[in-house]
Amino acid sequence: MDERGTLPLPLFAGFALGCVGGPLALAALYLPDAVGNRAIPAMGLTVAAGTGLFAFPLLIWWRYSGEIASSGGLSAFVERAAGRRTALVHGAIWTFSYFLYLPFTVTYLVYDQLPESFPGIAPHRTALQIALPVAIAAAILLAERLVFVLVAIVAVVQSGLTLVLAGVVARHAGVHQAAFHVHAHPPSVLRGAGNVALLFICASLPLYLGAEVAGGGRTVRRTIVAAVAVTAALIFLVAVPMAALGSSQLAFLEAPGYTVVKAYEGDGLATAIALGAAASVGAVIVAEFIALTRLARAMLGVPVRLAGRVIAVLFVATSVVSLVDPEKAYSYALTPSLVALYVSQAIVFLVYPLFRGRPTKLEWVAVAAATGLAGFGLEVVISQQPYT
Repeated sequence: MDERGTLPLPLFAGFALGCVGGPLALAALYLPDAVGNRAIPAMGLTVAAGTGLFAFPLLIWWRYSGEIASSGGLSAFVERAAGRRTALVHGAIWTFSYFLYLPFTVTYLVYDQLPESFPGIAPHRTALQIALPVAIAAAILLAERLVFVLVAIVAVVQSGLTLVLAGVVARHAGVHQAAFHVHAHPPSVLRGAGNVALLFICASLPLYLGAEVAGGGRTVRRTIVAAVAVTAALIFLVAVPMAALGSSQLAFLEAPGYTVVKAYEGDGLATAIALGAAASVGAVIVAEFIALTRLARAMLGVPVRLAGRVIAVLFVATSVVSLVDPEKAYSYALTPSLVALYVSQAIVFLVYPLFRGRPTKLEWVAVAAATGLAGFGLEVVISQQPYT
């Protein structure tokens, strides 16, 4: 898919929705941890505030995308604003971040998430740690269009399962106005809102398909905003009744969605939630792989297929290396990956005034808020609180 307009909107929309977490992974795995144990009784307010905060990065991406839609994604924005050299630096930082995500998110799936829901896979984790990267890379290299179809199907299915999760929690815990009240520790709500905003940061991945979607930047930016809005609505529907559970222990569970559904509905539905959440995380891995191939083409002129082969080899090799200490590999890789991610995003926001020339007051506010959010992400990483 190297020519403009070859990626149909339904597939691009599914890709975009899958990139924002996707919604089931956010709701069933990450949300209670991001909100934090002390802010769980105010989860409704926290999620709403976090979504509002993320509107500032979205605004900046929206304005860039009005003029730029290419395989370069965020690096193309930086190039237009600050020149080729700065864009190459940005691209290198961004590539470092997302390449680390590839193998070590597989490690997280195999050694942390899946065993929590399926203890029986423990004897097979080594094989899975190698087989999953091989399968993902082979699928993208041999049948990329089919992969886009599968990601879109996963997006639809996980959206339905997120609604099911929301319904289960609401039926058993109820929905109360207290979810929108600031309770004992207001700073925890503010911090939780920042963490929730950071959960959406991978919504920029669809920007790297800007050269392939009919309608260019207009379609890209509208689809990204729609994907963020749908994801935010879905996790909000889970967050409000989950606040009524009133259990701070949710923040410390590896698979809170699975645990809650299993307690209320039994193994069958809980298993579906666990599998859907794993597929949700897998879709993000696929999106990262694809975005890396597009950036390699835009920044270095490397053909997509060749870039895919190189990334595949490194992906599998790094996954094998992680077997040296798989229990710690994910946590070790997460810190440098997230530092690079937030630095790369901060560059995009900081050079935005150069792109606009004379930003409006709202745009200056957006630059300050978006850069502040990236800075907050760095603080979260430094304080060893990995919420993304």
